[in-house]
Amino acid sequence: MIRKGLLLGAALAGALSIAACGNKNAADNNAPLAFVPEDTPYVFANLEPFPEPAVQRWREQMQQVWPLLNELFADSAGKLEADAPQLSRLFKAVLAEVRDRTTEEQWREIGIKTNARGALYGVGALPVLRLELSDGEAFKAAFERVEKAAGVTIGTTQLSQQSVRTIELGEDAIVLIAIVQQQLVVAVVPGDANDLVKHLVLGLDRPTRSLADAGALERFNKAHGYLPYGSGWLDTRRLLALIDMPKGGATVSPGDAQCNAEREAIAAKLPKFTMGYTRLDDSHMATHARIELAPALAKALVELGAAIPGSANPDALVDFGFAIPVLKARDFLATQADAVAKAPFQCEELRELNTAFTKLKGSLAGTLPPPLADLTGVRLVLNQLTVPAELEAKLPSDFSGSLLVGSNNPAFLVGLAQMSAPPLQSLRIQPDGKPVALPAEMLGAAGAGLDAQVAMGPHALGVAVGKDATAGLSAAVLQAPAQAGTVVEMNASGRLYGLMGDLFGSPTMTALLPAEEQATLQTQRKLYALYAQWFKRIHTRITFVPDGIDIHQEVELGPRTGTASIAP
Repeated sequence: MIRKGLLLGAALAGALSIAACGNKNAADNNAPLAFVPEDTPYVFANLEPFPEPAVQRWREQMQQVWPLLNELFADSAGKLEADAPQLSRLFKAVLAEVRDRTTEEQWREIGIKTNARGALYGVGALPVLRLELSDGEAFKAAFERVEKAAGVTIGTTQLSQQSVRTIELGEDAIVLIAIVQQQLVVAVVPGDANDLVKHLVLGLDRPTRSLADAGALERFNKAHGYLPYGSGWLDTRRLLALIDMPKGGATVSPGDAQCNAEREAIAAKLPKFTMGYTRLDDSHMATHARIELAPALAKALVELGAAIPGSANPDALVDFGFAIPVLKARDFLATQADAVAKAPFQCEELRELNTAFTKLKGSLAGTLPPPLADLTGVRLVLNQLTVPAELEAKLPSDFSGSLLVGSNNPAFLVGLAQMSAPPLQSLRIQPDGKPVALPAEMLGAAGAGLDAQVAMGPHALGVAVGKDATAGLSAAVLQAPAQAGTVVEMNASGRLYGLMGDLFGSPTMTALLPAEEQATLQTQRKLYALYAQWFKRIHTRITFVPDGIDIHQEVELGPRTGTASIAP
């Protein structure tokens, strides 16, 4: 019964979240943020509904993809039939309720508001999700229809004058589901929670001072450059203090006090996680997240001087690079291990960390061999690839890609390669960036007919295969490393999804699957074809900065077509 109830709630919540987007609403005393305590340890909320141009784009995409998702959902429900018939009925009941709903008006028929504001936050440490509805009674009716069709009954109780659905998670926790002032509220409370706690999480009793009263999220967005369409934070120290708080006024034992202090010291090194939208329209979506670190820790990471060799290629199918400042990273890790050895954890539950850091220090001892010690980073680029109708152990004739290895001593890498591979021994490779053709036997039968070159610069060694890649090899090995502090960078073209669709649709791949999986495979192929049209490029970058670790992601969308093709 618990699993069935959870699936019901998750399925309806999933349908709700898919549709929830939209238009700006005037702020009022019943906005979701008005129920969030000012001292919440975590929150993610939108001050304003999503901008209409972005919402319209998502609606178009939803209309394109919804039939395919229904095929996948129906297939999943069918597979559940034999092993879990009740879950299968539940899944089918949810599908029947939402299957044909692709427009704003159709979602409103079951109470879902497509210009909704919402918030995920903590009342103390207890999680609460609050989302605006267009019609609470319509949503309640849809919920009850799913229950009836699936033969599942969710518990119901009264809290003052409020009807509340309940799902017991064993003896330790209860999920509360209620419709309060035209908002769906889902909260998790302890199994022994009293009515006061339940009133607070459901918003039947308002916080003394809310985030809306304080204007805290607005100030937060301004400080971080975030838009009002979705942002928030997780305060690790505040959350940990709530978790460590003794129950019922009990006295904290010396052992517990020691553990609390040590956990708080760990949290102080990673005090906060923040994130939010920085751009959101009908052609781009961009987000920024930051893992805030203690100043000394952040400074140590910045001083690693991490840099990825070469520069990003925005036109590639995939461009993936990561920095590996091996020697400096080893020193950084050794410093952390020494700090733990000097002041080991005393808390029983944290003592395993002492052992882990001792082992780490031991693994760092000794001299690293030159190829590894000199390594600074790697960049792998795939420019062009076509999936043939019949897969074979041979690269396509249009294949183009390159591998760039950053090193403080690339000449040593060349010498090592020549010692290991006799066909390379006659090559004369200088650190001047001039490409040298690789012997054909180095590629073997898999690369027959493809151009292949190697080139070396002062701080990089590169290998390129295919005309598009060899044309830019010299510039790549001579180019200065990417922005200092960038430790991971990836560019991926939407064309990559098309390749995955081609792979799934190839006769070779199809033949590997049993007959009952064929339909699902073809649906997946159509989904990837849609994604190839939706996404022009996805860019991700992780950087060490003075305040911690920054994670940037930008999605550039393809041209709007109204109706994307999903033909076989």
